[in-house]
Amino acid sequence: MDDRNLTSRDLQRQQTRARVYDAALDIFRRDGVAAAKIGDIADLAGVSRGTFYFHYPTKDDVLVQLLREREDRLVVALEDMPQTATIHEVLNTVAIEVADSWKDDPRLLAEVGTVALRITAGGLEEMAEMHPAATALRPRFQYAAKNGELADLIPPDLLTNFFLINLFGAALAWCGNPVIPLDQMLQNVAIFFLRAAVP
Repeated sequence: MDDRNLTSRDLQRQQTRARVYDAALDIFRRDGVAAAKIGDIADLAGVSRGTFYFHYPTKDDVLVQLLREREDRLVVALEDMPQTATIHEVLNTVAIEVADSWKDDPRLLAEVGTVALRITAGGLEEMAEMHPAATALRPRFQYAAKNGELADLIPPDLLTNFFLINLFGAALAWCGNPVIPLDQMLQNVAIFFLRAAVP
């Protein structure tokens, strides 16, 4: 909805939702999601507990919004690339963007990862809805396969999911053992993946 068409009540609702969201992330970072208390979030946001639940029925819903925001950034980065970019350039861009999105937030990355895995366990439809980056990346894999950049052992649509799962798994492993910078870790995953996928 265009902000110019919003009523003052709609704008107030958006501002309240943003305050609740920001407060929830601050408390999640401080306490962890499981230990975070809705009362603490509400107090920090200056709202009632009921207001939190009005905007976010569960703590997981806050994490889903965070994941969508980070994925939207990745989608924009992919859309900004030329359609003729090589698969190496595409995967390197994905690795850098994912690392940039999460390098300063390892605790929330681990929490978001748990929620994302639980939600996407439902199947491909849930994965497409939950992960717009997969939808944006799929045509890049199809283009690369059509141009002979990828081996034809695995269909490009499945290869897209396989790459993202590997990248995401590496990012989650990094949360527990950040021995190298996240961008280096994920770029190495992209190189490793391409060594197996390129004919």
